[in-house]
Amino acid sequence: MVNNQDTNLFSRVLSINKCYNIVRSNEIYFDKEASKSVQAFINNISFPTSLDELLNFYIYEHGTFNIEDILVEEETYWTVPKWAKAGDIVFFMHSKTAISKITALKTKLMNSKGMYSENDFSEMLEWIERGRTLYRFYGGKIFAIGRVSGIPEYFSEDDELLLHWGTRIYADIDSIMVLENPVDISKFNDFILVSRGSAITGVFGNDYKRLIDVIGKSNKLPRYVTESISIPIPINEINKNNWIELAGQYRRSFFLEIQFRSFYVNYLLPLLGDQKKIYRECRCCKDNNPDSFVDNIIKIKGKYLPVEVKLDINAEADIKSQVTKYCNVSKCFLDQKSSDYINSSVMYTNNTLIIDTYKIYMYTDKNKTITEIYDLDNLKTKDDIDFIKNRLLNILP
Repeated sequence: MVNNQDTNLFSRVLSINKCYNIVRSNEIYFDKEASKSVQAFINNISFPTSLDELLNFYIYEHGTFNIEDILVEEETYWTVPKWAKAGDIVFFMHSKTAISKITALKTKLMNSKGMYSENDFSEMLEWIERGRTLYRFYGGKIFAIGRVSGIPEYFSEDDELLLHWGTRIYADIDSIMVLENPVDISKFNDFILVSRGSAITGVFGNDYKRLIDVIGKSNKLPRYVTESISIPIPINEINKNNWIELAGQYRRSFFLEIQFRSFYVNYLLPLLGDQKKIYRECRCCKDNNPDSFVDNIIKIKGKYLPVEVKLDINAEADIKSQVTKYCNVSKCFLDQKSSDYINSSVMYTNNTLIIDTYKIYMYTDKNKTITEIYDLDNLKTKDDIDFIKNRLLNILP
């Protein structure tokens, strides 16, 4: 049973949201920089899993449920997949299974009444009913759309941001618009399977078009959605003759590291080294440490340089601790099928080259620094590759 206080609170949320959408309309519908080719994902927002989480985070510290933050904010800092890029589209959804958590928490609360103060018990009961009210309107539905506006970043346990959910990758999201008519999962679950094991479900290609068509039947969509398309990466068309143009165009659309390595980095590296041959998945042996495997090794300026490939180094838990494993090694096996190896005398023991979908960097182990070498947005011709190679030759000892 929903009490009047919850109903009035919810009405205020709806009123605030309506005002926000009116103010936002000029920016969203007439945005001259509206994205074209994008990727998209559903962000499935659930419900607290324990009474202590409900009490400590939502009631005492945060003051709202996650879904309420989206209802009243135009911009936010939210969880995203590692492969998300600026311009990508976010569909905010309230989990269909959240009601089971709401019901379970109420049962736990009623069975543990004596474990909490009268005030805490009353607060939690009120918040559970508040959650039930939100679910009645938004449960199992896409209720808002936003646009990624920043680069995904990883937050460690030491950061001030209270991480009460599993993922630690966040990005800025702007131009959030709450739908006047939330769209139930039954309208799109015949072509999109919303993940049950993750808060993130990718929406690509024709599935994206179908989803925005479904949402657009009962809602006015922002221009950054109506003027966007989700094009599958033409992997089969990428080759050594067109990779700079074609793979460069889709570089930030790769959502698997192996895609980025196979269709971009593996074409770039042979042009940076002394020889066309590059080595893959090389086993590095370091005294008193477990063996590790570096993505690539190239020979440049007469020595062998480890190369680590990532989608986005900012979304890595601790990129420096990863690449330091490839420095000061005692030996390295260039070929997994061979017993032959190289030793430290012919390797750059203090450096690892890092390449992500944004830039090229050099890690220096002596002072634990990562230095930007080149912005891949500027790589358009073979001359640009020669420029990168010359920079590396000047930097390496």
